[in-house]
Amino acid sequence: MNAAHPAKPLPVYLQIAELLARQIKAGYWHGGERLPTEAELALSLSVAVGTLRKSLALLEEQGVLQRIQGSGTYVRQVQGKQQIYELFRLELVDGPGLPTAHILDVSKQACPDGFPAIASVGEFCWRVRRLRFLSQQPVALEEIWFSAKACLDLSANELGDSMYLFYQQRLGVWIARVEDQISAAVAPDWAAQPIGLLPGDCAGYVERVSWTSGNQVAEFSKTWFDPAVCRYSSRLSQ
Repeated sequence: MNAAHPAKPLPVYLQIAELLARQIKAGYWHGGERLPTEAELALSLSVAVGTLRKSLALLEEQGVLQRIQGSGTYVRQVQGKQQIYELFRLELVDGPGLPTAHILDVSKQACPDGFPAIASVGEFCWRVRRLRFLSQQPVALEEIWFSAKACLDLSANELGDSMYLFYQQRLGVWIARVEDQISAAVAPDWAAQPIGLLPGDCAGYVERVSWTSGNQVAEFSKTWFDPAVCRYSSRLSQ
């Protein structure tokens, strides 16, 4: 296995926008509630006020926030476009956290028997193994499979923190829905520090199948997460 290295990070303003969106989804702020002042938010997030304003402007454009001159920034009752991490369900025990990743291994493999229909048996797929972080804390191991038909060559330095954003920009594929099956499983034999899971340890486990808007299977993934530091969260609202 190759040495781990950080995936390409999102721009800082987009990282902050995604973190704020995840906090709103988690119930830190509710529809109609006013956010702290820009100065307070910037200080708590350790970013410049100018960067924060760019993040807030993006969330306003997406329908998540409303900024009222002389009054402040408010959470809209109805949220708008899907965020990059809308379908990312892992959260730290004490809050959502911003997802990032280190790439552990990228390899082209024959599609294993018994996998969802990302490719025909024997056809080539990409297998990506990653170490997932939430707010710089290692929380999970991921193994991601997708067809190699539209991506004949791939290196680790082409992959960013968000695979779904990679699919959009590189493959022209949008993930429209996912199905998760959650259970417990032993950590894989490639588990290693710095995550607090060793091979054979009991871990939270998620198998996910992701589909395009055309109902084609685009990705199959396995995630082993450390229940001591994170949890799987799903919220419904009317």
